[in-house]
Amino acid sequence: MCRNFLLLARFIYRKTTKFSAMADVSGRIPHFKFGLIADVQYADSENGFNFSRTSERFYRKSLTLLKEAVQHWKQAKVDCVLQLGDIIDGKCRPEKQSEKCLQRVLNQFNELQRDVYHVWGNHELYNFERKVLLTSDLAPSPGCSSPPDSAYYSVVLHPKLLLVALDCYEVSLLGVDNSYKYYDQAWKTLGAINKNDTWNSPEGLVGLDTRFVKYNGGCSMRQVQWLDQELTEARRKKQNVIVIGHLPVLESSAHAANLLWNFDDVLQVLSSHEDSVLCYCSGHDHDGGYAQDSAGIHHITFAGVIEAIDNNPFGTAHLYDNQLMLYGNVPNICMDLKYPIGSGDS
Repeated sequence: MCRNFLLLARFIYRKTTKFSAMADVSGRIPHFKFGLIADVQYADSENGFNFSRTSERFYRKSLTLLKEAVQHWKQAKVDCVLQLGDIIDGKCRPEKQSEKCLQRVLNQFNELQRDVYHVWGNHELYNFERKVLLTSDLAPSPGCSSPPDSAYYSVVLHPKLLLVALDCYEVSLLGVDNSYKYYDQAWKTLGAINKNDTWNSPEGLVGLDTRFVKYNGGCSMRQVQWLDQELTEARRKKQNVIVIGHLPVLESSAHAANLLWNFDDVLQVLSSHEDSVLCYCSGHDHDGGYAQDSAGIHHITFAGVIEAIDNNPFGTAHLYDNQLMLYGNVPNICMDLKYPIGSGDS
C-alpha cells in the first residue's frame, strides 16, 4: 500500500509552510500531470483584509504568484490545470475592472497552452451574473460532458482518470435574481437558520450551522443525482475519479463556516463510490486543510493564493501506474489507484 507521506490521518495546512516538492527517486515517468490552484482572487488594488478583518489579502501579489505557478507548470510540462475557484476578487466589480482583471489572470493561464478546467466560487458570482459566466471562458469547455445550462461537468483526463467538477453555488443567492430556479430554495435555506440582518455574518451560529451564510452555497438534488450517475459509470469503466468543487464537503478538512450547505448529501454519494473516488479537492478556506473520510477518500483543501505570505500554495499531481501523487507547497500525498493503469492503457 502507498503510504500517506504526511504520516498523519489528518493534516491542517499552515500558511507558513515552506515549499516542498516530494522527490520521486524511482525515475518513473508519469502517464499524466496536472496542476491545481485555488483562490487567486486577483484585483488591481492595494492590500486589504477579509470580511472579519482577521487576515490580510495581497491582491496584486496574487498575480505574481500565479505567474510563478505557471512557470513551474511549463517546466514540468503539465497536461492541464484545475482552477478551484475565486479567480478574481469581488472588489473588481465596484471598481469596474471585472473583465480587465479576469483577462489578466486568463492571460497567465493561456501561457501554458494547455486545458484549464474551472469551477466557480463566490467571487466569480460577485463579479458576473450566472448567465454571463455560462457563456464565458470559465464555463465548461466543449470537450466536457455537462447538462444544458449547467456549470458542473465531467471530462476524461486519461483513460483511467476522470475529473468530475461540481457547481457549489447552483443553489445560491449570488449572481442571480428572484427569477432563478433555485432562488427560493436558497432564500429558505438561509432564512431558516441565519437570523442576522446580513446573511454574510455567522454571528450567533454555532458548529456546523456557521456554514449557512450567503458566501456559501449548495448543490441541487439534480446535481447530486448526476454526480452519483457519473461515479456509477466511472465504476463500470474502471476509472479512477477526482472530484473538485470550490467548497469543502468534509468538516475535518476545513473550517465549518466554509462548508457546502448540503455537504452531507455530496459526502454520502462520494462515500458510496469509495471503489473509484480518489480525492475531493477544493478551495475557499484560505488556511487550507487535509483529512481522510471514513471511506478513505482524501479531502484536500488548497490554501488561498490571495493570503499567501512566504509560500506559493499551488500543487502538481503525477499519475503513475499504481498511484496518484500530489506535490508542492500543499499536503504531499500518495494515493493508491483503485484501478491501476495496465501496460495497454498509457
